[in-house]
Amino acid sequence: MPRKDVCRLPDATQRARRLPLPRGGLVCFVAACLLGAGLLARTGAADAPPDQATRVDVALRHLGSPLLAERLGAVRALVDLLPGVRGRVIEALPGASWTMQMHLIEVLAHDRSDDSVQALLEHLTRAEATQAVLIQNTLARDPQAASRLLAAWRANPEAFLLRAGTTGLAPRRLASLVQLCRRAEIEARFLSRKSKSGSTGYYEGQYDLLQGTGLEKDFREHALAIAAGIALDEAIPTAGVYTSGVYRFVRTHHVDTWELKSMALHAVGELCTKADKAVILRLEERLVELVGERAQLLERMHERWTGRWASKPFQDALMEWDDALAEYLDHLACLHQIEPERYGPFVRRFVTELKGFRDPFAPLARWSYIAALLIRVGYYDEAITAFQYAMGRGSKAIGYYNMACAASGASKTVGLSERQKTRYLNDAVMYLNFAVEGGWSDIEWMNEDRDLAPVRKHRASGYARVIERIKRELHIPGIDPDEAPKKPAKKQARDGASKAVPKKGG
Repeated sequence: MPRKDVCRLPDATQRARRLPLPRGGLVCFVAACLLGAGLLARTGAADAPPDQATRVDVALRHLGSPLLAERLGAVRALVDLLPGVRGRVIEALPGASWTMQMHLIEVLAHDRSDDSVQALLEHLTRAEATQAVLIQNTLARDPQAASRLLAAWRANPEAFLLRAGTTGLAPRRLASLVQLCRRAEIEARFLSRKSKSGSTGYYEGQYDLLQGTGLEKDFREHALAIAAGIALDEAIPTAGVYTSGVYRFVRTHHVDTWELKSMALHAVGELCTKADKAVILRLEERLVELVGERAQLLERMHERWTGRWASKPFQDALMEWDDALAEYLDHLACLHQIEPERYGPFVRRFVTELKGFRDPFAPLARWSYIAALLIRVGYYDEAITAFQYAMGRGSKAIGYYNMACAASGASKTVGLSERQKTRYLNDAVMYLNFAVEGGWSDIEWMNEDRDLAPVRKHRASGYARVIERIKRELHIPGIDPDEAPKKPAKKQARDGASKAVPKKGG
């Protein structure tokens, strides 16, 4: 069978193929082919990604652009190429323009290698004032690396400054950097006390890590100054740097301002002694200011009260009064922790004032404030009663957990018999079970909380069973979900609750 043509050319094309080539046509055809091949090659080369050296050259050139968008794009490109471009960036830093140097400092800050930190340290000693502040803040974000290389300066200052070829401002700037690094380390230790599951509470010894060790000279004094600065929202003086305004953390954080102030006041209460007169005076001055603010806010609530709780102006005034009351409580508890004999009567007066508050729109949280203050100052039996009154407001899980802490603390009261101690510890475990039923699940905080130390030490208290119960409900590996049925434990806890409430109320 004859083969069928798969593709037949049009008649005009067939006739063209039979036509003879004009003179020189072959040469023109070859030249056209070569030209097309060259264009394709150039197009392919343009589409191919440039090598790293070319990208670095382009990025460094764009750092000098008058357009901010181009400069920021160049910074991102260089950061993406780290650590391969570290040497080029360090080499370009000394001879670059002021604007380029600011961006190159930012690039080296992302690297955090010893070579980058060393280059920034050397540039710090001869940089312009604005750049010096930027470098100091950049290096303080990684205090371990900066401190490691600052040790070379402290060991042999003359050799370090000679190598850097610096001016007379260098020692002051390096001393300021040392101070910033220590401050960043203290802030990191302070923020590590933040609860991972919600608002941060307090227990005795929570900020022991801010006391420092024998090898850390004057660490407690520095930590106290920083904690007081956070609590009072005051700037911390830094050597060689003009400071004013409010407190600013060296590194960014995501903790609420009010929670930070409360944590800082707890830390001040642990770190401060009667000899720290300046800190005590500042706390007392703020306490007096808060008394005046509370009175003014109370008048404002009366002015805005229209008989409707949903009124926005009234709700704003109520929230401000609430915040001022909470801050006053924290300051008073802090001062009581420092000098309990002196501030004990003030605590009693404040508790009596809140209990007798008869305003028609008295904050519903007043019993929460009373309970929080009583447990802070060690009046555990009264705190349990106050927490029972406050149980209708806020999280029941947190309320029962605080009652467990108060019962555990009450077991440490001097003069109790073993039977009384055991009863307090059993009550603490009962309240912990209620807290778990309400949704409490922060095992890490429970194991750190020193208020629960008596419960953890008492083997017959049932603390271990509470932990196992939380793990079962959270489905943590290693716990059999079928072991130790929950219903008997719940019934037992409820039976104990009916007996515990009147006992604590009495």
